[in-house]
Amino acid sequence: MSPAFAMHPDTRQGSASAAGPIVVRRTRSASIEQHTAQLQDWTLRYDQLDAGRFEGQFTDIRLPGMQLFVESTSRRVRQRGELMADALGVGTMLRGAGPLCVNGVQCDTESLVACNASELDMSTPPDCVLAGVVIDAAELLDAAQALDGMDRHFQQGWLVSMTPSEPVLARWRQLLLDAVQAAVDPAGPLNDPVACQQLHDDLLLTLIDAMAGALRDERVQRPDQRKRIVDRACELMLSHEDEPPSLFEVCRRVGASPRKLGYCFQDTFGVSPGRYIKTIRLNAVRRDLCRADDSRISVYDAAARWGFWHFGHFSADYKKLFAELPSETLNRARGLRTD
Repeated sequence: MSPAFAMHPDTRQGSASAAGPIVVRRTRSASIEQHTAQLQDWTLRYDQLDAGRFEGQFTDIRLPGMQLFVESTSRRVRQRGELMADALGVGTMLRGAGPLCVNGVQCDTESLVACNASELDMSTPPDCVLAGVVIDAAELLDAAQALDGMDRHFQQGWLVSMTPSEPVLARWRQLLLDAVQAAVDPAGPLNDPVACQQLHDDLLLTLIDAMAGALRDERVQRPDQRKRIVDRACELMLSHEDEPPSLFEVCRRVGASPRKLGYCFQDTFGVSPGRYIKTIRLNAVRRDLCRADDSRISVYDAAARWGFWHFGHFSADYKKLFAELPSETLNRARGLRTD
């Protein structure tokens, strides 16, 4: 993320407009569970898929009837879940060390991804910066209908990737980032209700223009065979917490060769099936340790629950993935609960 968007833990409320105040939250997180916990109104679960210390930043700006966001994540992450009910989320990747993958379909920095009332399954690359808006879906449809029937380009239950023309996408991105910059400035122009409403309208109209003229890839809404294989394999990998199936068994059950399964996982998550099953279970152990409210729980108990029987190997793998020992995670969680 550029220095202009360096974020620090901060919440402020700007002047009120007729529809309500502007609220700005800027957070910085040093672990994936901290990052996930500060996502307000979004029902998403994050899993870290590559090794190294996680660093995340999030800017959350609430204008009347609209949310703007900029999110930065240092590691490869799988995000699953839903946005706010009755809302349309539209995002774009500003930067990333690799492609963004949405429901098994790869997208790049020239794409917009729109999600409305659909479950989102997204894998973000390392060093990723996402930016976008979340708006009331009915408001977008009403505004599009008023613009010479442009509502024909939109529908409920959407999950779609689209590629607008380069000038239109650049114009919308710049307007979005200018809006974020204005909102985080305590003395900025958005303290004026008239300017705030004008920005809201400009963002909405520019977004409609970008989406209406874009090339669409609706494969993200209809998972192909590759995504179905990955989904079934992931389900099997977590079907028995304390006894994960072998990769041979997973291949047999999903009807794919090891080579084909490897291609499917690499395209979807950027990691091999063997690495995925280990990292997803290490993430599950970490969540258990972070939620530990029973002083009697031990690292060994959490590891055993998720099928790690060789404690030495488990501890080394955990430290490699999260850059800390599991005992450090548990002690920090207990410390937060006793403070």
